[in-house]
Amino acid sequence: MEIIYGIFIFLLGALFASFAYLLGYRIPRNEPKKSRSYCDHCEHQLRLIDVFPILGYVVNLGRCRYCKEKISIKYPLFEILGGILFLSTYMIIGDLNLELLLSFVLITVLLIQTVSDLYYHEVIDRAWLIGLVFFVIIRIIQNDFITYLLSSIGLFGVLIAIALLGQFAFKKESLGGGDVKLFLMIGFALTFVEGLLAIFLASFIGLIYALLTRIKSGKEMAFIPMISIGVLMTYWFGQNMIQWYLNLLGM
Repeated sequence: MEIIYGIFIFLLGALFASFAYLLGYRIPRNEPKKSRSYCDHCEHQLRLIDVFPILGYVVNLGRCRYCKEKISIKYPLFEILGGILFLSTYMIIGDLNLELLLSFVLITVLLIQTVSDLYYHEVIDRAWLIGLVFFVIIRIIQNDFITYLLSSIGLFGVLIAIALLGQFAFKKESLGGGDVKLFLMIGFALTFVEGLLAIFLASFIGLIYALLTRIKSGKEMAFIPMISIGVLMTYWFGQNMIQWYLNLLGM
């Protein structure tokens, strides 16, 4: 039964990742979300089997069935990533409950924002606002609303302070307003201390990425992918990481 659950959740994650990619790519372009998917090359509308996660790519041998142009490998890879993330959070949480639902929504919103940031350096407000509504309802049901409300407000305040200090020090915007607003939602997924850890991890990962890719000073970098990695690492392992650090300090 666990294997069946695992397969179902993996496919669910792939489906939501495909949907997240569609929203993250289309919304900033003001394309209608309800219109059918089309080939990037010939713009022919695709069949249902063509857009089915992973399987559509395999069935068509990685090519459009109409114009025979190659389909970018990024689509099935993104769908596989979504499946892996959904399956991972299910294995870590270990139960079908409200927290698992929250984690699915969190992953989906982060995937949408990651696509939008990579393509357009833009945060889609309606996506994180919908996620925030889900989170608030879940935390109220779990009787944890006040704890996470304070976390949301606290993390937003911390990032506002960091953004203002960065602007004062570098005489330009150093942290996007969209990134800051996103933590209003993230604060309902992580406690305040966990949120600080997520910010640290995202900054550290961003620094390593900038050094490895030799991003020039002043060039804008998509930071939401780093935030997403930091948030998910903290959501899954944050308490263990914090406890390890406290033990290291002898506390």
